[in-house]
Amino acid sequence: MSAGEALARFRRFYDEFSPAWIERVEELYAPGFEFQDAFHAIRGDFVALRAYFSRVLTALDESRFIVEDTATGDDGSYVRWRWEWRRRAKDPQKTVPGVTHLRFDADGRITHHTDLFDAAGGFYETLPVVGTMLRAIKKRL
Repeated sequence: MSAGEALARFRRFYDEFSPAWIERVEELYAPGFEFQDAFHAIRGDFVALRAYFSRVLTALDESRFIVEDTATGDDGSYVRWRWEWRRRAKDPQKTVPGVTHLRFDADGRITHHTDLFDAAGGFYETLPVVGTMLRAIKKRL
């Protein structure tokens, strides 16, 4: 499978991010995969990856990823995206920009997935106690 086809499959997964897709992560990720973001590092554990994605879906009232651009280079593929989410229906929508670095095996399944985004400004600052402290620290700096 070409990098372009693998990227298209990755985009479909995140465009349709839902419990149905979470049950099919083995189609997208290769055995022994590496997944890392600001919250977790998961290596080859499909149960942990499904549990993590499930928590994202159930902890938030709304969560969606919008792919804005993709590119492929010598060290893999890159996806520029934004994450739009809200904790409760009455909360304002939050938008967090980010980039994902991907590497694929010959079958087009992900062997390496690293998400890069501002976890403090994009998520932690929205929490009641932690957010207040982070905003105070930023203000002092």
